[in-house]
Amino acid sequence: MVEIVSPDLKSKINFKILIAIFAGVVIFQLYLNILENEEQIELSIITVSLTSQIITGIAALIVARKYRGTRVFGRAYLSLAGAFFSVAIGEIIYNVYLFVFDLDPYPSIADIFFFLLYPFTLLHLLINIKFFKVGTSLKSISVITMLAFVIILVYSYVAYSVIEAFDIDFFYGLIFISGAAIITSVGIYGVVVVRKIPLGKAWILLVCGILLGTIGDVWYQYLEILGSYDTSHMVNLFWYSSYLVIIYSLYKHYKII
Repeated sequence: MVEIVSPDLKSKINFKILIAIFAGVVIFQLYLNILENEEQIELSIITVSLTSQIITGIAALIVARKYRGTRVFGRAYLSLAGAFFSVAIGEIIYNVYLFVFDLDPYPSIADIFFFLLYPFTLLHLLINIKFFKVGTSLKSISVITMLAFVIILVYSYVAYSVIEAFDIDFFYGLIFISGAAIITSVGIYGVVVVRKIPLGKAWILLVCGILLGTIGDVWYQYLEILGSYDTSHMVNLFWYSSYLVIIYSLYKHYKII
């Protein structure tokens, strides 16, 4: 049986690693800006994106395997692995549309796999929260709802100010933003639940990673409304940072349990 709560002092967050992550993604973006070969730029972006997504999924599988003696947490981390493997599949389909068939990948079948990030991640968060806190109060539900509402409201205001209509583009983006808003608000609530245990440090990192991804998702939907997104846009920095911070959170989790 895996020990769920360990007093291991290795739970402490190393902020040098976080600084290295953010510096690394900025350096990568600067590297893209000095490249002149468009194919080389695209190949670099695809390689970094896919590699980050797949490694995140593998890291979640490794944690799930360490939890093989506990059914609850094994399912939680298998779900998280499914979230990022789904994103990787979506990334592959997206780039096949764009570079093989020369088609606009927004919207496309790839979006189905991108969207699966939200229910899989939500399942992971809910399993953990249910384990550490039995029952959910009206106050906690209100906090989660308010946080999600704020994120959705910000997107809705920005999107409507550009489109000036509640059309298909508005509601299509709203679907994805709603998913991002829900996992972000539930994750933040989870921090409150587990913050006082060693695993709370790993959870904080996980939620920070989710929040970075949410910022990227909101910005991406805004760019798509404007028709100004391209695969080398700096919005990618938030997704890269998100994957790397989540990988670090999974590493910390693995060392603690």
